[in-house]
Amino acid sequence: MEEIIKSITQAEEKAEQIKAEALSDSAKIAEAAETEIVKIAEKCEEECKLYREKEIAAAYAEAEKLYSEALDKKRAEAVAYADSVIKHTDKAVADIVRRITRGSR
Repeated sequence: MEEIIKSITQAEEKAEQIKAEALSDSAKIAEAAETEIVKIAEKCEEECKLYREKEIAAAYAEAEKLYSEALDKKRAEAVAYADSVIKHTDKAVADIVRRITRGSR
């Protein structure tokens, strides 16, 4: 009977030792995981910052391109409108010149 009690006591001691080692190992694993999490978070933050800067620069470039295209289009429309207005002013100009040179008869 004493041998059975001794065997049980040894098993309990061994179980305590295994439990202590497991707790120690789990603490080490948790610490390593925390360190890895910090590294991953820093890397993600840097990548997001670079991506954000890249996308902002691309958006500005696209906006500048669209603005230039719209400005060129409106400038061409204004020139075309001015040309069409000038073409139809010949009669009015001639009337004004005639009135100035001959008087209003």
